[in-house]
Amino acid sequence: MKARWRGGRGAAWVIAAGLSLSACGGPQQEAPREPLVADPPVGSSEGAAAGAAGTELQRGIAYIKNEKYEEAKAHLDNALELKPDNAEAAYYLALVREKTGDRPGAEAAYRKALENDPGLAEAALNLAALYLDEPPRPDEAITVLSAAVEKAPDQARLYQNLAYAYGLKKDVANASKAYEGAIAKGAAGADVHFAYGLMLFEAKELDRAAAELKKALAVAGDDAAMLATIGRMLGPVKAYGDCVKAFDRALKLKPDLAELYVRRGTCRHELNDEEGARADYAGAIKADPKFAAAHYYLGLSYLVDKKRQRAYSALEQAARHGGDTEIGKRAREKMKMLVKPAR
Repeated sequence: MKARWRGGRGAAWVIAAGLSLSACGGPQQEAPREPLVADPPVGSSEGAAAGAAGTELQRGIAYIKNEKYEEAKAHLDNALELKPDNAEAAYYLALVREKTGDRPGAEAAYRKALENDPGLAEAALNLAALYLDEPPRPDEAITVLSAAVEKAPDQARLYQNLAYAYGLKKDVANASKAYEGAIAKGAAGADVHFAYGLMLFEAKELDRAAAELKKALAVAGDDAAMLATIGRMLGPVKAYGDCVKAFDRALKLKPDLAELYVRRGTCRHELNDEEGARADYAGAIKADPKFAAAHYYLGLSYLVDKKRQRAYSALEQAARHGGDTEIGKRAREKMKMLVKPAR
């Protein structure tokens, strides 16, 4: 048995059985011969062309694996010359053109691949991705992806990209359907729920956004960056308890990031846990003594309890470390509202 690379949709290694002669024993009897025929089988020339095209495709894929794109292109061009309707050859040629910076050529080859095989999901995904690059062309992406979904309805990635394309057009209804389709087909990761929630948040559908962000939090695992990002969104949708939970998990993974303490503190403040909020602001200052936002929110927290002297001192630190930033300017505005306490 031996392994060899086989091109195709989601190209993979396959096992090819080989023949071997016995190493010992007596003379082998000759197998009976098949009778000769006068004419070759009908279609043999087409079969030969298909076989040659397949060989060229295999060679092209091998060169792609070794990142030798010019050599790959030559073989893939040959494969398409021998068999113009070879969707896989057109797909791999598009990959090569994309790798070598020929975006118009890549688009044309992906379109050719889809003409020859409308169910080739990889070609649809890659072509749509080109359409969704800056500057995005969502209408063209939607056309490609909608057709692909009809041909390959179980491909969750198609629904994801379709949802993103509709989102660019602010078409919340169709984007929602596409996100639900992606989730139903198995794309239930934190990134999908977060993208869905973000779209709903931007559409000011805050209750629905909160529901999706909570789902994202449930499956975010130990991805500190994702946890922090979800936490930043849960505050604005007023899911303050879940916001605290998100930053609890993020801080276990990244205990030295001052911003995370401040973010958790603001959510604790909204839950009327002023003591917990103040402890978070102090934790942020311990992690980074020059973090202006921590001093600023500590000052606001002291104002809640009418501790004006402490509030003024904290705002002074915020103004000093914040400089001309927005936080620095806000701190100075707050200080003007306070009479500097006697010391």
